[in-house]
Amino acid sequence: MDDTSGKSHKTIKKTKQVHNVPTGEILSYFVLQKNEKLHFNFDVDWYKPENHGTSLTNEEKKYYLRNTILSPINEETTTLAKKITEGEKSEKDQAYEIFKHIVKRYKYKYPPISRGTLSFLKERKGDCGEFSFLFSSLCRSIGIPTRTVFGGWSDGKMNGHAWNEIFLSGVGWFPVDTSMANILRKNCFSFLTSNIKTMHWKKYFGQTEGQRVVFSRDAEIKLSPSYNDSVDKSMLLQPFYINDAPFYWGQESLNGNAPYLQPAYVKFNGDLDISITTGKSDNIIGNWKTKENGLRGVLNSIKKGLLYPSVIIMIMSFLLDNLILDLVYKIGFISVFLCFILRKERPVIFSILLALMVLSMLSTISRLST
Repeated sequence: MDDTSGKSHKTIKKTKQVHNVPTGEILSYFVLQKNEKLHFNFDVDWYKPENHGTSLTNEEKKYYLRNTILSPINEETTTLAKKITEGEKSEKDQAYEIFKHIVKRYKYKYPPISRGTLSFLKERKGDCGEFSFLFSSLCRSIGIPTRTVFGGWSDGKMNGHAWNEIFLSGVGWFPVDTSMANILRKNCFSFLTSNIKTMHWKKYFGQTEGQRVVFSRDAEIKLSPSYNDSVDKSMLLQPFYINDAPFYWGQESLNGNAPYLQPAYVKFNGDLDISITTGKSDNIIGNWKTKENGLRGVLNSIKKGLLYPSVIIMIMSFLLDNLILDLVYKIGFISVFLCFILRKERPVIFSILLALMVLSMLSTISRLST
């Protein structure tokens, strides 16, 4: 498990081993017995790029330019990256051309047929992981230090996401999110009622909305103690595919590395309960839930609590032609729209809707008073 920098955390079980990894994070190792569970509670800040300096050591640069299974550096990726960035001199401009190329030429699809850059180049369809793996691969192929960041949105359960950071000399780590840009370029209303702030798609080169948390700051992190690859097909685990080859989660590694830590990677030993292998994914990879605190958390709770009741009351109002119900649902929607605006989620759209709803409410009040 990759331990990101939280303000505090606690667990019901002591760490068996703790190791530092090249990303600057801590990798914790636990041994669980049958029916034993591991729980963590973290208080963390929202994601922002770590800028410990404006230059990398030679060792760090080598690490973030390495050739990996999910983000390979080969003749195909190098040729493609050079073609995309032809004529661009600065690393930032080169990365931006790669960003635009991926955003415009690939399609978001979840779940993907296969993980990894090679299958994504062939299928041209994949989720946030594949968009991020390809971006890492192309940038590294022309010498831009890049890493794939794994985390989740700051509200909800099992809401994983992946994006990238490139290292620019004199600047530091610089965020890039090709999959969000891809989705919003195709449909700017994709996240209309979600709890996620959105931006114009081009802004995802250099910015994020500030509503995400980080589990690990790269893919294929070396596991310690060393991972014993052993595929026991009696466990009945269904493989998923990496570069079109079957991969058994919890039984294999990628040359001793976890494919990704979101937030943990497991090793199954001995007899495995069939209910684990045939049940939900969180039986195999674990689960997590994130919740916003402070004013944003309060506004989010109000929004969630009022939205569906307001819809139900609106339907009842139309069916019963009742002015009181008409007034109640409009007050509910006004409160919901205000929460969206105060949370800075599509504020222009919800300001327009708010104005229309206020006018409609005033009309209802006028009808009630006559």
